[in-house]
Amino acid sequence: MVDRGSPPTFAAACEAVLAAPDRDHSADTTLAPVHTRTLPKGWGTRRHALVTARLPADVDRVLELGCGVGALLGHLTRRYDAVGVDERPAHLRFAAARGSVVGGRPMTPPVRNRFGGVCATEYATARVPAVDLCVGAYAALRPGGLVVVVAPTDASGVAESGVGSFTDARYRLERAVDVETQDTVAVDCRVTDRRTGETAVTTERREVETTTADGLTAALRTAGFEDVVVSGENDRPNVVVGVGARPVETGH
Repeated sequence: MVDRGSPPTFAAACEAVLAAPDRDHSADTTLAPVHTRTLPKGWGTRRHALVTARLPADVDRVLELGCGVGALLGHLTRRYDAVGVDERPAHLRFAAARGSVVGGRPMTPPVRNRFGGVCATEYATARVPAVDLCVGAYAALRPGGLVVVVAPTDASGVAESGVGSFTDARYRLERAVDVETQDTVAVDCRVTDRRTGETAVTTERREVETTTADGLTAALRTAGFEDVVVSGENDRPNVVVGVGARPVETGH
């Protein structure tokens, strides 16, 4: 069951780090409110355009695997009967404010195969092997349905080295991102209570699942898709986009 309470706040994230900096703080859990502020500007709009351009006009039901905080789902909901699936409670509370969501693993979505379109973006495919998401997509699609998968070819496809600062009335969070290797990203967050001067630092190092155009092609075909087409995608470097169709059952 999805907790549809209010999404966690930036202040709550900062307070959690200050209270226990040695705990496992990450963008998937405590720092979800920070993640919402670090998505590239206009990302949801661009991904919506990418997905809709590849789906037939008669598609009316769309499933997003690994919908995260709902940045794309909110756009899909305006055009389709859209549902998002994710297993991260903190993220789903944001997504639930933007559309219909179901709690569950994107690789084995707890839905029936009634969707005409399924999509997964680079922030979902960066967390698990692309083939696993493709298998999940195949299971959720009706025969003849299409999948659109965006996958990073390098960690820089989902993260950019640099330093940023985020504040509210009381707290300041300074975030330093280091894309260490092709598949590893380190994120240091320094939180300051502007009222007391108290500070704390937490570090998250995460592995990024990457692939290639050939790798994504193989993943889609392994999952059972036909008419597979994979190409580079121009609005952001180091990602590839794949499209495939679930075969129509002929009954032979």
